[in-house]
Amino acid sequence: MSEMQGVTGTDDSLDRWLGILSSIPLGLIVVLTFLDVFARYLISAPIKGSLEIIQYAMALSIFAALPLVTRHRGHVTVSLIDSSLGASALRSKVIMSDLISLVALMLMSWRLWVYAGESIEQKQQTIVLAMPQGPLVYALSFFAGLTSLLVLLDLRRQLSRTGDAS
Repeated sequence: MSEMQGVTGTDDSLDRWLGILSSIPLGLIVVLTFLDVFARYLISAPIKGSLEIIQYAMALSIFAALPLVTRHRGHVTVSLIDSSLGASALRSKVIMSDLISLVALMLMSWRLWVYAGESIEQKQQTIVLAMPQGPLVYALSFFAGLTSLLVLLDLRRQLSRTGDAS
């Protein structure tokens, strides 16, 4: 695996924690969906607020997995021109992509943080279970910020490399 493919597990504990943090909400979704369908068809009584809990868990799972996927450059990419680029041009493309990603993630983290504060100030809640939205949005902002930091570290590593991309 080349260095251009991202950080390759230099800190397994970070991977482990990110994996756990993203899998817990997924497990909740699976169990809750099963129980909700079971209750709906067997006793004609769905679980109250299950959709809200699943929506929260889905958002948390996606944002908790974002740093892990980003750290290992596991995002879906289209590389139509990569084979025709030289090592220097390919490295430049990766650096530009990382810069764009960094800016987008930082903006996302900042706006989520602002929105979380507004949600708490306005006491925004879900309709059925009255779950507060602010703490969830703060968590999403944290994971977007962590992803920004990981992109920044990888970008720094890319820029500090000398020679061509091997």
